[in-house]
Amino acid sequence: MSDKCKDFINRCLSKDPKDRLGYKNDVDEVLGHPWFADLDVNALINKQIEVEFKPKLSKNVLDVSNFEKMFTSEEAVHSVLPVNVTRKIDKNKDKFEGFNK
Repeated sequence: MSDKCKDFINRCLSKDPKDRLGYKNDVDEVLGHPWFADLDVNALINKQIEVEFKPKLSKNVLDVSNFEKMFTSEEAVHSVLPVNVTRKIDKNKDKFEGFNK
């Protein structure tokens, strides 16, 4: 991954929304990033750029052939928390106020 690409991703994912790429000047700021220097913006906007890879889509909603087998062969884990756990989290959420600043 190039340094320009890393910078683009980091600036898009900045924790503070005011520091994110595009916050100040919208799409112009995003497309003006050096990572897009070789991109024909007009061709992009007019949908004239041919993609390098077009996955073959199936009408079967359970078709996972476009995903790596290492991910599709994993056992699905139910991630819903039990009610008693969510109540405990809600009861103690004030203890974490300001934690992410």
